[in-house]
Amino acid sequence: MNSQVESIATPAGPQAIPFYVEDLMAAARAETGLSDFGDLGFTTGLGVLCESLRTEANLHEGGVIGQGQELLRLLINRLRYIDDVKKHPEILQEKIIAPIVVAGLPRTGTSKLQRVMSGDPGVQRLDVWRLLNPAPFPDEEAGKPEGRIAFAKVVEDTFRTQFPGWMARHPMEAEEPDEELFIMEMSFESTVSAMLARAPTFFEYSMNCDPRPTYKILFEMMQYLQWQDGGSKGRPWIMKSPVHIGYMDILFEFFPDATVVHCHRDPLKTVPSFATTIQELRKTSTDQIDPVEVGHEWFDYWARLTDRYLAVRDKLPLDQIVDAKFEEICDDPLAVIKRIYQKAGRELTPEAIAGCTEYDSRRPANHWGEYSYTLEEYGLDAQEIRTRFAEYLKLFP
Repeated sequence: MNSQVESIATPAGPQAIPFYVEDLMAAARAETGLSDFGDLGFTTGLGVLCESLRTEANLHEGGVIGQGQELLRLLINRLRYIDDVKKHPEILQEKIIAPIVVAGLPRTGTSKLQRVMSGDPGVQRLDVWRLLNPAPFPDEEAGKPEGRIAFAKVVEDTFRTQFPGWMARHPMEAEEPDEELFIMEMSFESTVSAMLARAPTFFEYSMNCDPRPTYKILFEMMQYLQWQDGGSKGRPWIMKSPVHIGYMDILFEFFPDATVVHCHRDPLKTVPSFATTIQELRKTSTDQIDPVEVGHEWFDYWARLTDRYLAVRDKLPLDQIVDAKFEEICDDPLAVIKRIYQKAGRELTPEAIAGCTEYDSRRPANHWGEYSYTLEEYGLDAQEIRTRFAEYLKLFP
């Protein structure tokens, strides 16, 4: 095996795994006692990502350990999923019916809307503990995921105590909803894997990949999670990721009866806000962060995804899309949810109103702390942003 990245053992923590495909797969096999990863097409992207982590990411010691464990977690879940499908082929028969998908540029109120809406007891939630480990742990009893919840609480506590800047920007709580990009990473072809660490080579590789394998994994993992919870029982999933904005056509291929919520906010706010979010996230893996590079990299990313959206917009089922502005999401999320439910053919019951209101009241704005940002600190220019998003702004001024 190649081992140019030395293994680091710590008395109280995990080992650092060399960033090579064979090392990572061997570690996953050893951890699970399983060997079948299914279709090995993912190994190409994993190899590109590993090369970026070795040569471009400038990881500190914690980043070396953390990134290796992150990749190991994804591979372990893949192994356990394949094994469960062999034992329970009925997993693949689960129907994902009429999900509600929150999308749009990042920092447009997507997280707030998803989380408030997930307060409805009549929906299926994508809680963090499920997203981090969609596969049950080996000793887990059906309906008792305490081990997976405990795993997610360790992650939450780490962010809360060591990286409060990240929590202020994107709270990540074990038993609260978050976005499905954690699942989409399992393809090793999604650009979201370049958010946690600097990986420009992988970034460009992923931008040119067919997105269907990523959406196939997302669909399969949702079937898997739904099967674990006894089926849909008439409960739609509440999904959310800004990344969907660039792949709306593919999203509808896999979820043709989805109701999509397209959230909107001035790109002059969203672009630098996302840059500061990525900067805080990367502090978990490196001490070497160039804010100007971060600003331009992710400005380019969201502009390219917006271009993709505009290119396919006329072919989308626009009657299944609800537009919502950031300000109305912040000021009156229940009014927005009422519009969404009307489009989706759902009733906003008293129980749903109570659940949504309860979440909104216990997680007010800045619950995890305040923060600020400017265009200048990320080397961004207002006119350049307006020019790049001109076509989008014509549609959604």
